[in-house]
Amino acid sequence: MPKTLAQVAQIGFKEVEGLISLGGTVKEFKNALDQNGLKCVSRHLDPVQLEVETLKKFIEDAHTIGQKYLIMGWVPPEDRVRLEQYKPLVEKLNVAGQMCKDAGIQFGYHHHDFEFIELDGQMPYELVFDQTDPELMKIEMDFYWMAVAKVDPFEMFDRYPGRFPMCHLKDIDDNGQFADVGKGNFDFERNLSRIKQAGFEHFFIEHDEPKDPLETIRYGLETMKKLKIS
Repeated sequence: MPKTLAQVAQIGFKEVEGLISLGGTVKEFKNALDQNGLKCVSRHLDPVQLEVETLKKFIEDAHTIGQKYLIMGWVPPEDRVRLEQYKPLVEKLNVAGQMCKDAGIQFGYHHHDFEFIELDGQMPYELVFDQTDPELMKIEMDFYWMAVAKVDPFEMFDRYPGRFPMCHLKDIDDNGQFADVGKGNFDFERNLSRIKQAGFEHFFIEHDEPKDPLETIRYGLETMKKLKIS
């Protein structure tokens, strides 16, 4: 983990986002960040981490790390077979959002494509996004999953303006597979042209299955630097 963060910083990144596993203890992770001039803006959770006592620990860790956000990043397939299953999740999301706010942390939700696939006559994203407080729960947009779901990001910006403080910059190839940012066909210039409306403040280059992770993020960063975004 310390070596990886050092390489990430050498490539030119200033911010990172953590997952549940940090590759070491929280203090070791924080020390590695500090040694390399990096900030961990956000960290992902799964639904099991939304249980009150577990969430308290993650909030405590967020303060140690210096995070601004805690993000619910995944819903297991068995928990999204029926639309009805989203209702207790929404309740947990609202509770988590309030707990985070009380602790000075912003809570959020990272979507995939399944929230945009109709289930029992309704789009799950409507339930998740519309029945959570927009101040308590922000949304982390993932451009790859927007493309897979065939949803125009502009539609989301219009419907939920200012609710997207973070996004995953992720590319897609002609076969619908993950691609290094800049090697796929996603129109980043177009979809980043409404940064103010979206509310974007933090941008994370991502690839779920890279052959060469460091080369992937290096190429992605160079690609983003070349974009012309008004």
